This record gives sequence, C-alpha cells and structure tokens, in this order.
Amino acid sequence: MVKIMPIKTDKKAMISRKAPNFSAGETLLFEVKNQHHNQSQLKDFIHFIKYCGRRGAIRFKHIEESAELLGNLTLKENLLLDLGQRNHTELKLCDLLEKEKRPKLAQLAKEIRNENSYPSQASLEDKKLISLIKVLLDKSEYLFLEKPEKNLSSKLQDLFFEALMASKEKYNQTIFITSEHRNLWQKYIDKIVTKSPSGHFKLDDTLQSFESSNITPLKISADKFNSKKAA
Repeated sequence: MVKIMPIKTDKKAMISRKAPNFSAGETLLFEVKNQHHNQSQLKDFIHFIKYCGRRGAIRFKHIEESAELLGNLTLKENLLLDLGQRNHTELKLCDLLEKEKRPKLAQLAKEIRNENSYPSQASLEDKKLISLIKVLLDKSEYLFLEKPEKNLSSKLQDLFFEALMASKEKYNQTIFITSEHRNLWQKYIDKIVTKSPSGHFKLDDTLQSFESSNITPLKISADKFNSKKAA
C-alpha cells in the first residue's frame, strides 16, 4: 500500500538553522549506527524530510528489512495486488511485467524459482525479489528502502540496481536507503545522511569519479544541522 503522510513544519526552526538541501531524483544513503535487527528507519526518513523544510503530505513506498508478504497468498498473488489484478492469471509474472512496459522488473521476476509458492515455503531470495518488485512498481515520489540488497546473490543485486535506477529515472523518484554494505551503493548514491546519538543530522555531498573499474574514495562537503533544536 502506498502511504501518504502529512508533515508539519516548524517555521521558527526553519529560521534558526540552514536547511540541508537535496533534490528530487537523488539517492540518499542513511548511515545508521547501533541499529537493532529489523528495526525500522521509517521515522528517521520522515524526520529528515521534515527538517529539510518539506511541507504538506508526501507520497512514498516503504520496504523494511524483513520485507514481509501476505502469508495467505502466493508470491504471485502478492504481486498481482500491486498490478491491480484481482483474478488469477495463467501468465507468468515476467510476462505481466513486460506488458506493463517494465522490462527491468521482468528480468527480476524471471529469477524467481517458484512464483506459485506461499511465503512460508519460498526461499528468502524469492520473497525479497517479490517485495522489491512490489516497491519498484510504484510511482511514488519517495522510495524508502531498508537493506534492499539483503538476501540477494551478487547477480540479483546487479539486476536490482538496474531496475532501481530505471524506476528512478522514469518517475524522477527520490530514494532513501539503509545498507550494511556502503561499498555496494558507492556508484549510485548522491548524498549521505548521518545522525549522531545527540540528534545531529549531517548531509554530505558525494563526488565520484571512475577510472576503469576503480572507484575513488568519497569526497564530502558537509551541511550540518541539529534536529533537536529544530524539533
């Protein structure tokens, strides 16, 4: 389900600090310290947007680390809900996604071993693929992805990155990500967000250059603000 959440902005707080700046269509990596297993970062995502001066409701799609599915539906039926199809179809998911003109998602669907299995019977990889396809089908302005690469092989991680960037380009989506493997995202991220235990947020611009297959170390310029003072 797509979530739309109203956000109230503290006008006095906006005057007392310089708001960090990010643009639509960017990919932001949230570096999370001391995160408990399966602890959701949704509040931090929303909190950060609020203190960047975003007003009004936002439209977003969110996937947690656990990427839970409806247990009484097969993997295929879970995805059909997002395709707006209530009735079962004999077409494979990859063919349905091709009809939706989402070839990158169709490539991911081809890697699912048994789309007619139930979540309790399916592998962690197959369940994660379905959950990611569900998110990337959506046209929301924000995608909030928590450890999306988890439980995927290297091959599937590459296919997922291609599908994610295709969706981002198609719909000009802003993507917030948490990950235990920053190096995997180095090629794709535009900015890094960190939050200290004292409540300070820091937004860093990342400058990347590529020579052959080598990635140079990240260079950053910081824009810092205190979320507690802004609250």
